[in-house]
Amino acid sequence: MKKFAVLLALLASVFAVAACGSNNNPTVTPDTLASAMDEVCTDTNADFEAMGTRGLTMDGIAAEFEGYAEVRQAVVDGFNELNTDDQAEPQLQKYIDASEQVIAQDKAIAKAAAEGDQKAMNEAFAAQTKAFNERDKVAKEIGTEVCGQTPEIKVEKTGTAPPSDLNVVEPKNTVEDAADNYIEATASGNCGLINANRHTDAGDLDEASCKAAGQALKGARVIGTESYGPVAQAEILSGNGTHYPTYFVTDLDGNLRYGGDAIHDSGGLRPAPEGNDAEATVEATVNAIRDNDAAAFNETLAFEDSPFWIKGDTVEKFGEGAYNEEFIKDVKDGDADPIQLGLNSTWAFYFLEGSKYDWVLSFTHNPGIGGHYAFTGYYPIPKPN
Repeated sequence: MKKFAVLLALLASVFAVAACGSNNNPTVTPDTLASAMDEVCTDTNADFEAMGTRGLTMDGIAAEFEGYAEVRQAVVDGFNELNTDDQAEPQLQKYIDASEQVIAQDKAIAKAAAEGDQKAMNEAFAAQTKAFNERDKVAKEIGTEVCGQTPEIKVEKTGTAPPSDLNVVEPKNTVEDAADNYIEATASGNCGLINANRHTDAGDLDEASCKAAGQALKGARVIGTESYGPVAQAEILSGNGTHYPTYFVTDLDGNLRYGGDAIHDSGGLRPAPEGNDAEATVEATVNAIRDNDAAAFNETLAFEDSPFWIKGDTVEKFGEGAYNEEFIKDVKDGDADPIQLGLNSTWAFYFLEGSKYDWVLSFTHNPGIGGHYAFTGYYPIPKPN
């Protein structure tokens, strides 16, 4: 479980907010103010839905809240274009004032996180909570049904899948079974059970991490799945309402097991944002390894605090994975292009043929605005018989 997941999951509802966008020119009166505001908010819902995963490190938090500030400013800009009359204007201005306080704290959170100032970040979170409360109070007075309300989160299959002629191992179990076993094991807090349900190259959790993971997934259930050949994804909803898009990779014995997870406050199993750079990122990742170019490889990672970050000039090793050297050798020795297995709003998965093993590569949708994906993992999978 990622370091900040449990802490930040408690704050999820604070940051869920409807989005906004365009307007018409008719005069807005107190009777039509709520509907006019809701139209603005509905028009840019897609901007919020296109936000990436939740930031779980300081760099990630900074990127996430820089994105929130930009998108929420678009909300305010949309409100400012409304042609309100003298009676509606003061009501709208109260909502705008509260929204601008929320934006100010978005920026303060981003700045504190970028500077590694935990105290300032906590203070900004507290101030933002007050700003949200004030904004939502005004929304209730106006009677909006979209603005200031928590949007419904829906999961949706993407329809992406491996090419039908791809010669790749098929898992022995289903993603539903793998996810149920993972949830049951994780909720128990028992490290033996938890680590037995993790992929061979996903690493083992220590006792403290097992306990934290168990608390995070208490009361969790699966609300959606999609299979992508040797890898699959489940949308896991925790007891406190946090969405954990979690993927499972075919292990060396042929069974799907836990590979990784993230938190996505808009729901992680949905189509990827249009214009995303997943394909360009996987191509850049493989080319950087083949070119032995550490600087180019680092460009494919989300942030400098990635465990894969290379401090040297060449790509000889990154991370502590037991299969790292074999993966790098297969990439350098081969010339095949990666093949997309699946792509959604949280993860992108690609297949790469190897020698002793084949490989699944994972890429995550970065926190913040835009459809930027970053290299996060590689997993050995058995070759088909």
